[in-house]
Amino acid sequence: MAAAATLFTAHGLAADEVSLKVTEQLALKGAPIPYSMVLRLGDVSPTRMSVGAYLDLRGFQAQAPALLSSVLQEDCKQKFAVAISDVSTKADTISVRGQFQAKFFGCNSKDPKVHYRRFLLFGQNVNFQATARTVVTHPCMRASLVDLKLDPLGLLGGAADLFGLTELAERLIVEKAEEALSDHPVCPKLPPEIASLEPRYTSGGIREIGVGGLGASLSGSVNTSAATILDLVRVMKDRGILGPQNQ
Repeated sequence: MAAAATLFTAHGLAADEVSLKVTEQLALKGAPIPYSMVLRLGDVSPTRMSVGAYLDLRGFQAQAPALLSSVLQEDCKQKFAVAISDVSTKADTISVRGQFQAKFFGCNSKDPKVHYRRFLLFGQNVNFQATARTVVTHPCMRASLVDLKLDPLGLLGGAADLFGLTELAERLIVEKAEEALSDHPVCPKLPPEIASLEPRYTSGGIREIGVGGLGASLSGSVNTSAATILDLVRVMKDRGILGPQNQ
């Protein structure tokens, strides 16, 4: 993971506010995913600073269909998979749309050691839309599933209920979604040069960027020790915001 920090003065900032922009790359399933974060620091009291973190996750959003599509369960007789078509954000929720795909095969199981898949007996697709919200538990933001809507497709759609496929789809999607969300919290990292800020986030969640864009915001407070102030001064000097040191 590569990270960089840039100190800048953003339009509309108050005189007692400073912003830091952090750009990073995360690796998920071997794919580099860029994202950026803006930290906005404000004066609360002589011994305390507020912090707001604003994350742009549209790089992940663009690659999400390929990264999230997967086989949920498979053996010789059956294969259950999800194909993700779209990830979008509305206000403070994130929605994932796709298909649950079920296939059933003939299976030669005469040999107790080896089973041979033969031919497709039956297949059925079920459209779904899953909705999640987030909560902040320092130092991470975690998502959880709040709604799931299923819609069996085609002339055989009614058979999905008859054979219990709709119920099976719901169970597998919920199980795998909760497992994936639990295993992949969003935990913003700072570059070493400003790591002493040690932000402590207490609230936040998913935020829409533009129309449907995936973003997030967190808020809390930061350490105001002498080390923190010195690190900020060093960053400001390195970025040319402070003048050169007098000789």
